[in-house]
Formats: sequence, C-alpha cells, structure tokens
Amino acid sequence: MIFDFLKKQKKDDSKRKLTKVMILNLNIPEEQKSLYVQAIDILDEDEISELYENWSNYIKNLEIKEIEDIKKQSFAEIDWLRKKEALEKKKDINSFNFLFNNI
Repeated sequence: MIFDFLKKQKKDDSKRKLTKVMILNLNIPEEQKSLYVQAIDILDEDEISELYENWSNYIKNLEIKEIEDIKKQSFAEIDWLRKKEALEKKKDINSFNFLFNNI
C-alpha cells in the first residue's frame, strides 16, 4: 500500500520531494501546480511535516475505501454465485423428479 511507504519517510527532504510529486500528478492546471510547488519550497520543517501527514492520511483513507469497495463487490459476486448454484440445483432436482415421475 502507498500509505505504508509514505509512513516510513522520516527525512524532511524526502517528504518535500514526495509532496511535490503528488502535486505534479494532480489533475489541475499547470499554473496552479507551479504555484503549489513554489509554496512547498517556502514551508519550514513543521509545516512540511504537517502537510505530508495530511496527504498521508488522505491516501490512507482512500486506500481503506478502495479495500472496502473491493470486499463489498467480492461478497456480492459470491452471493450471486451461491444463488446461481442454488437455482441450478433446484433445476436439477426438478428435472430428476420429472424423469422419476415419468418412469
């Protein structure tokens, strides 16, 4: 998970670089990206740590939500397969009963 990688970063320089990378990958106008990157260079150690922590928590929450969505989808698929199997068994039993009654 990305959050685990982000959590391991301790150096302010690494945090600053990763924050810049995250900003550069946002879907916003280039002019705005440039302003944000310039602002990162101005931040002191405490401010960059706080910003980095906010980014990390945001990514953690996104990852948790994605995992929950995958689990829900998986359970829905499993439930659908169980229902399908039950219907097939019911059809097989009905077919067997039909054949048995016609003998």
